[in-house]
Amino acid sequence: MRAVTDIMWNSEIFETLHDAHTVAAETPAGVTDPRKLRDTLGSFATGVTVLTYCSGGAYHGMTVNSFTSVSLEPPLVLVSLMRTSRALTYLLERPFAVNVLGDDQLQTARQFAGKPDDTHVIDWVTDEDAPRIDGSLAYFQCTPWASYDGGDHVLLLGKVSSFGTRESAEPLLFYQGRWGALAPGGH
Repeated sequence: MRAVTDIMWNSEIFETLHDAHTVAAETPAGVTDPRKLRDTLGSFATGVTVLTYCSGGAYHGMTVNSFTSVSLEPPLVLVSLMRTSRALTYLLERPFAVNVLGDDQLQTARQFAGKPDDTHVIDWVTDEDAPRIDGSLAYFQCTPWASYDGGDHVLLLGKVSSFGTRESAEPLLFYQGRWGALAPGGH
């Protein structure tokens, strides 16, 4: 018997046009309104990550929710960064860590999203090339692999050199401009 994950990731499911049930669509919104486009894109719930790196003898980070896996061979991940980001030039040329945050790390996400709290302490792990945040749900140590033009963003691919995960933890989520978590029993 095939596992559900095998069906989800390794199968293409289709329906013939003759058998498909169709409905009238709403009038689509044009793409001329960036705010409406951003709000609509926010309908896709994402996890929350913090990219961390070392520069000038200090540890830096930025909260990012545009993160995805790209390839297992070679192991590659992608983050999408605003072209105007101060961190972009640093991340293009040095090792960085992608820290996937757990639902108990909201204050850490806010800290690196430009809403710092002077009383919030970040515990850093510095045993590899890039500093990472202790207690993260998962982490990926990366070296820059390639970057691509993404309009007002730059798509940065990182080659994963090591990774790890924290067992028995739930992810921090971001949906329609709000922080959230999985529903209880929502496995």
